[in-house]
This record gives sequence, C-alpha cells and structure tokens, in this order.
Amino acid sequence: MSMHINILGWLLIGSGVLTGIGSLFILFIGQIFRHGPFPMPPDMPPGMPHFIGWISSMIGLFLAAVAAGTAAAGVGLLQYRDWARTLTIIMAVLLLFHFPIGTGVAIYAFWVLFSKEGQDHFKTQSAQTS
Repeated sequence: MSMHINILGWLLIGSGVLTGIGSLFILFIGQIFRHGPFPMPPDMPPGMPHFIGWISSMIGLFLAAVAAGTAAAGVGLLQYRDWARTLTIIMAVLLLFHFPIGTGVAIYAFWVLFSKEGQDHFKTQSAQTS
C-alpha cells in the first residue's frame, strides 16, 4: 500500500502543478481581454470587458487555491502527515469536477484512502513519523 500512497502523492503534486499553470493562463487571458487593444462589438455594454476580466480573475484565483491545496495534499501524503489524509479527501472531491484526469485521480484517491488496507497503513506510518 505504500506504493499506492506514493503514486497518489505524486499524482496530486502533478495535478496541482498543472492546475496552477491553467489558473495562470486564465488570469492572463482575462487581463488581456480586459485591457486588450482589440475593438469591441458595438452592441456590447461598456463595462462588459472589465466584468469579464473580473470574473476570469476570480475563477483563476479559485483554481490557484485548489492547485495549492492539491499540491500540499500530495506533499503531506508523501511525508505521511496526519492532516494529509483529510486534505486529500477534500481535494479529491474538488478534483471530481476536473474531467477526465482529475476524476481518475479522485477515484484512485478514494480507493487508496478509504480501503481498509490504506487506512491501516497510513495510520501506522503517520504514527511513526509524528
């Protein structure tokens, strides 16, 4: 079971890094749309580019927070921290919506962390590292 927890930890770190890159991309695109030099359609309300930039900034910041939490959960799993299992379960619920790769990682996380062997192994390893 140690191998599965290590694989899950690295999958979470990789997913966090990729989600972080995506969040930076969304933040960048939102700012380009907000301040871009391209002409707006004449029927677009005057405040719409700023509103779209604001919405994309909020989405990008939310994804950055999810990315940081996912990567932190992966690092915690690799170090067998007692809080890592709870954080991983929370992040796995959020990863269910990142179809298809995040969904696969989340299902794998549920299988590893909710199986009897996984619970026992993580509990004993966590007690040894504390």
